[in-house]
Amino acid sequence: RDTVTGEVFQCCNCAQPKVFNDRPDACELNKFDDLMVALQREAPGFRQLLAVDRDFEVFSRVWCVAELVQAYFSRIPQRVQLHSCEGLRDDAEDLELYVKLATMTVASAEASRPEDKEEVLSQIACVPEFDAQLQVVIFGGHGLLSRRFVGFGLLEAAANAARRMKALSRSQSLPRPA
Repeated sequence: RDTVTGEVFQCCNCAQPKVFNDRPDACELNKFDDLMVALQREAPGFRQLLAVDRDFEVFSRVWCVAELVQAYFSRIPQRVQLHSCEGLRDDAEDLELYVKLATMTVASAEASRPEDKEEVLSQIACVPEFDAQLQVVIFGGHGLLSRRFVGFGLLEAAANAARRMKALSRSQSLPRPA
């Protein structure tokens, strides 16, 4: 669906036959990792730009998440363009966005077609390991959002980190810190 209008996308009305993953050899969707490696090798300066929507829904799409991890571990330079940084401020009272990103799993990611999600998940040997890699891609030292969650001072950073951990423990029904 179109995230702005909510309308279902229409298939292209050209005469070209549509090839989905029911014909894997002819399908283009299942070869993104090979294509990214080829582009990196053949196109000097190739980069990945992640355009992040207002609600950060791009991180809930299985193909997008898989491409992010593939690019990161293929050492393809990545840049991020955010619609807004408001939810990422380190003094933000509402930590819903942080909790959403910090607890996301590829197993819960969505695709337009169930077969697409199955295809991506079938390529992942260990979902918890992939999820940990995804957290590195997002929050790691060179991650996409690494500069967005930095405190202005050690004490302030510690207080903000404690607040974030408290929010995480609430969202996961873990024992709460005193």
